[in-house]
Parts: sequence; structure tokens; C-alpha cells
Amino acid sequence: MTNKGERTRNEILKQSIKYSSQFGLADVTIGSVAKLCALSRTGVISHFKNKEDMQIAILQYGETLFIDRVITPARCDDPLSHLLNLLDCWSTWINDMFNDPKMSCPFIKAVVEFQNRPDSEVRSFIIAQQERLLSYLTHRIERCIEHNKLKADIASSIIAYELYSLYLGHAITKYTLPHNEVGDLFKNSVLRLLNQYR
Repeated sequence: MTNKGERTRNEILKQSIKYSSQFGLADVTIGSVAKLCALSRTGVISHFKNKEDMQIAILQYGETLFIDRVITPARCDDPLSHLLNLLDCWSTWINDMFNDPKMSCPFIKAVVEFQNRPDSEVRSFIIAQQERLLSYLTHRIERCIEHNKLKADIASSIIAYELYSLYLGHAITKYTLPHNEVGDLFKNSVLRLLNQYR
């Protein structure tokens, strides 16, 4: 059972991840969150040390959602099916969560927004977050290689990079191409890429 303070903090994070998926993390401020949640600025500040602390908490909350909606449901015994499930869940997770075409991946937005802020703790957290994702993707590919689902003649980290790059392209072009085409384009591109290594 959560207390009122925890429920308020969770509501702040819930509204903030939705807001940052539309407008970006840099635009999430104490003032904007106060308006979103019908709270005073003091009411928001009481849950975080400062704006950067709040933005990192939003990214942490987003990662929890990502695990629940992408990592966990993708799991299965066959390593290649696991990898394909992962990419499929990943490609649609924001749309599945919000069912709103204006939304896009908050992590990608944050990487771009904070790329020129080398001293930012938020940027450091985002980079570490993406490194964890690439590491997980690499591990899934290694499992495919161990079970002879993919060849072992190229570094798994290279295949992970290529798949990650495909997702980045998909995350942008899905807003410039017909909605009914873009999902199949991504899936077919993933299959063509992986077939090179089978």
C-alpha cells in the first residue's frame, strides 16, 4: 500500500513521461509539471532535489516502463524468437502505451536534447541508460550465436549496433511514412539484416 506522498510522486512521473514523450525531457520543468498535475511548485519540489533530479527520476521511471512493456513480454525459450520479440515490442512500445501518434521515444529525444551538455548529470544518466540497452541487445545476440541461430563470424556488438541503428531510423521515419506501412518496413528490415548472419 503506497502512501499519499508516493502516489503523488508516481503521478508526477506518469504525467512527466507522457509529456516528455511528446515535447521532450528538456521542456519538463518544475513549473510545467506543477501545471500538469495541478500542484503548486512547492508540491513538486518536495519530491525532488531539483530539476535535474526530477528529469533523472523521469528517465528511471521510463526505464521501468520499458522493462515492463518490452523486455519482460519479449522473453521466450528460443533465443532468436526472443530477439525478434524484443525488437517487435521495442518498435511499438510508445504507441502501445499512449495510443497517440504525437508521442515518440522519450529516450531518443533526451539523447538529442542533452548531447551538447557534457557536464549534465542527466546526459550522463541517458548515456548509461543507452549503454545498458545496447549491452542487453548484444547479450541477446550472443545467446543466438551460442545456440547456432546466428553465425559467430562477426562481433555480436556490431549486429547490436546495426539493429539499434535500424530502430533509430524507424523511430524517426514512422512519423513521415504511412502508419500502416512503417511497422512492416521495420520488421522486414530486421529480418533481412539478421538473415545475413544466419
